[in-house]
Amino acid sequence: MVFVRKIRGYYVLGHSVRKGSRVVQKTRYLGKILPPKKRLELLKKEFLREIEGGRYRYLSAGDVRDIERKRRDYSREVKKLSPLEKKKSFENFMIRYTYDSSKLSGVDVTLRQTYLILKDGVVPKNFKNLRTVREVENHEKGIVAITHYRGQLNLGFLKKLHKVLFSGVDDGIAGRLRSELKRNVKIGGTVYVPPKWDRVDKELDGFFKWYRAENRRLHALELAALIHLKLISIQPFSDGNSRLSRLLMNWVLWKRGYPLIDIRSEDLESYYDVLDRYQVEHRERPFVRYIKKKFIGS
Repeated sequence: MVFVRKIRGYYVLGHSVRKGSRVVQKTRYLGKILPPKKRLELLKKEFLREIEGGRYRYLSAGDVRDIERKRRDYSREVKKLSPLEKKKSFENFMIRYTYDSSKLSGVDVTLRQTYLILKDGVVPKNFKNLRTVREVENHEKGIVAITHYRGQLNLGFLKKLHKVLFSGVDDGIAGRLRSELKRNVKIGGTVYVPPKWDRVDKELDGFFKWYRAENRRLHALELAALIHLKLISIQPFSDGNSRLSRLLMNWVLWKRGYPLIDIRSEDLESYYDVLDRYQVEHRERPFVRYIKKKFIGS
């Protein structure tokens, strides 16, 4: 039977499982506030299925086989490349990924302009928006930053990465949380309202507690998708949250040896739809399944 317990001010789901002669208690983090009754019952059922049906929360055994096959194929292909070919391949990915992530965030830039800025180091002809140039350049620096970072996921890393994205673009907000600036934000095209600025610190505290509890339990792809989903929903900064969340998703994958994911700009509607499923309907599964599909198809 699944039960609810409060530990050090946080609620968790619990369930006792017999392993041979021992009884082991499995737990799942809920947060400081209990979800509504209907949502709680759904979480209990998911938790029980996770324990009884397999190791991972939202991925089937078949999903994991497909993901690991993709990882092995990727690793084999990379090993075949010369150092120069690896460099060119990564540069090409950075250009396309920077373009797509920028477009998803509302930055007005074309793929050709992105190529000229990053590959040739020139401002495109008749291109007057120098802020956009810096945003594109900074995003490339953000990709490089996640491949070099060897530390833990913590607030310092979040702020450092945000500062990389916004240095020279908007220095007033670069690396500064909404709670520091006392700013609320709105997201166009959705009924979802992010936490008020005075809730951001508590939301981030809960996020990092969730991460520490689930870091080793979740499959790398589940973890990457949920980090993306939860951070983009908290909106810890005044701007750049979607770019930051996608970079952090890829940081998890890079750190664990998986190929990176590029969500194409033409997939905007589907991407926003699965975000809404969580932000409005509190459903994580559709987003994880979406990211899994993008990973397998990349």
